Amino acid sequence: MHDHIDHASAVSTPTRRRTTQRSPQRRAIATRDGIASAAAEHFNAVGYAGARITDILATAGDSKGAMYHHFPSKESLAQYLVQGWGTVLVDTIADVTAADEPALRQIVSVQRRLAEIITHDHVARAGLILSLERAVDETAKVYSAWTSAVTVIVEQAIRAGQLDGTAEHSRLGETLCAGFVGAVHVAASLGEPETISRRVDDLLMLWLGSDPATAPATPAAAR
Repeated sequence: MHDHIDHASAVSTPTRRRTTQRSPQRRAIATRDGIASAAAEHFNAVGYAGARITDILATAGDSKGAMYHHFPSKESLAQYLVQGWGTVLVDTIADVTAADEPALRQIVSVQRRLAEIITHDHVARAGLILSLERAVDETAKVYSAWTSAVTVIVEQAIRAGQLDGTAEHSRLGETLCAGFVGAVHVAASLGEPETISRRVDDLLMLWLGSDPATAPATPAAAR
């Protein structure tokens, strides 16, 4: 007999009211995320300039009104994706640097984890590519923050004696991030996002002189 209890009716009134109030917010978030995901697909496929709002909305299955509630322009939509990529960067670097690993291994871990995310997350991938689009981020703030964060780890590796203080190594953060972006662009242009991790590993291997999956305490060139 208990199986026929109406569980919805059994919920207390305050709880049901809170659930009802949260529901529109959940729908709004789902709409926003759906539009962002559709936009990422188009930005990845045809670039920022080539992407059209009408095509994005057709993919998302939403109206212009729904989009403009969250994003007043294509530029603001692209900036939202760049901000999302910025969050991925911050979280990934924080996780890696919190681990008790030599700084050199942290450099490798940051780039490999980001490559794995970019390979499987088309929204993050769009954010990365758009972060260097002048119409979206004129001063490339997010990209600059990424290179600066990697450079800080490089400097720690130099102080720890894991790298020497050559000019080449002082620019390593910029070099690795630029190479990463190049790998992503090549993979995207060829329609092969699944190769991003492999391409980034190849880049790291050229620098390390060994498999990045088993990164040594110092690169081969310094040993």
